[in-house]
Amino acid sequence: MLSWVSMSCRNCAMFDYWALISRLVCLLLLVWVSVPISASSAQPISPAEELPVRKVVVLDPGHGGHDPGAVGPSGLAEKLVALSVAQEIREILSPTYEVHLTRDDDYSVDIERRTEVANHYRADVFISIHVGGAFGHQGRGTVIFYHRRRNTGLGSTPYRQYGNSWETGEKPVLWENIQGKHTAESQLLAELVHRHLTGKLSPVDEGIREAPLLVLKGADMPAILVEIAHLSHPAEEAQLRKPGVISAAAQAISEAIKEYFRKAD
Repeated sequence: MLSWVSMSCRNCAMFDYWALISRLVCLLLLVWVSVPISASSAQPISPAEELPVRKVVVLDPGHGGHDPGAVGPSGLAEKLVALSVAQEIREILSPTYEVHLTRDDDYSVDIERRTEVANHYRADVFISIHVGGAFGHQGRGTVIFYHRRRNTGLGSTPYRQYGNSWETGEKPVLWENIQGKHTAESQLLAELVHRHLTGKLSPVDEGIREAPLLVLKGADMPAILVEIAHLSHPAEEAQLRKPGVISAAAQAISEAIKEYFRKAD
């Protein structure tokens, strides 16, 4: 009789224990349900592919390393001026665009490698930055170049890739001539940079020119070469030593790039 009573007491204790656990679980569920879900946690997260794709700008500070480029009468080297301008442009544009430099310090880069960097990043524009030089201190002012091969017969006919060449209609076009399909856009970019740069610096205006420049050949995007001023001229070299002039040149080129993208979209 006593063993049955003790067993019953143990069963009752176990029953009370599980009843208590059940009540606690129910209470926790009620508390959890009563907590309001915030609006931010209820909203789906946008996938990364829905974010806007940023335009890509590749800047090419000319020369570098053992190659100083033009050197002014008092010793200022083109390679240093070009790098300073490119770095300031990167600082201005980086909040809005993806910006890469073909070199970000004083070292040499092969000319072909500079174009390869632009193609690697699938740049939307490629700008090679230089400062002119001339014998006898005669050269002055700003000049902008874009690449154009005369008498190619390519016109504006659409291109398509075929192996290591491009072709228009039945006529194959070597990769080194691919800049030809961007001539109109390169010319527009040159005009905008020319207008902003001459307006900001007000130097002697040497205009816009066509030239078969090696650094632009093979660039599969609108591409130009900018000579901001002439280091060989003593007065222009003195100006290029001023940080304010470097900043003004960088600002002018940046504004031209922004305007180009607005017009191109």
